[in-house]
Formats: sequence, structure tokens, C-alpha cells
Amino acid sequence: MSPEHFRELVAGTLAIWQADARACFDDDTMRCRILRGEFTLAVIGYEVTALGGVWRIAPAGRTARTHLSVVPALAGLREAVCPQRARGRVMFVPESDHDGAGSR
Repeated sequence: MSPEHFRELVAGTLAIWQADARACFDDDTMRCRILRGEFTLAVIGYEVTALGGVWRIAPAGRTARTHLSVVPALAGLREAVCPQRARGRVMFVPESDHDGAGSR
């Protein structure tokens, strides 16, 4: 995952949720603080390790959790940012047609 995709994913998720929060991205890492006013609701980050990509989500006042998939990371972020929202499903699609089959 590139830093640009990380920013797009986090900012886009907050926009879709219509969350009353803003994302403050680190310049040097794929890490972001989610703020409401001056209060940090959560910190989310992504890093590549020897095991592959790892997501870390740290809701305010709670222990940080590590996830090997974006799905549980986003679930944890939803709980921290907008717990009143019902759970939903996420579908990721590629930006371009990689299999050569054309548009569907």
C-alpha cells in the first residue's frame, strides 16, 4: 500500500461515514490521528513487516490492537469514531482492469 492509498482509504472512509472527525496524517509514516475538535478519537496506522502488512488501531483510552487485515482495522476505527453507526460490509475493487476482461 502506498502512502497515497492509505490517505485515500482513511479520508474516504471518514467521508462515507459522514463522521464528525478529521484526519491528521503524519508526513513520514502511514499513520493518522482521527480528531474531533482537539480530542484524539483514535490513531490508525499501516506498516509492512516480515509477516506482511499490519494495521494498528488505537482508540482513545484503550489498548492498541494489531490486525493483519483492513476489515477488522476499519471495524475498530468505526467503534472509536462513530459507534452509533451500524456495522456494514466493505468491498474493495481495483482502480483499473487487471485481468484484461474489460468493463463489467
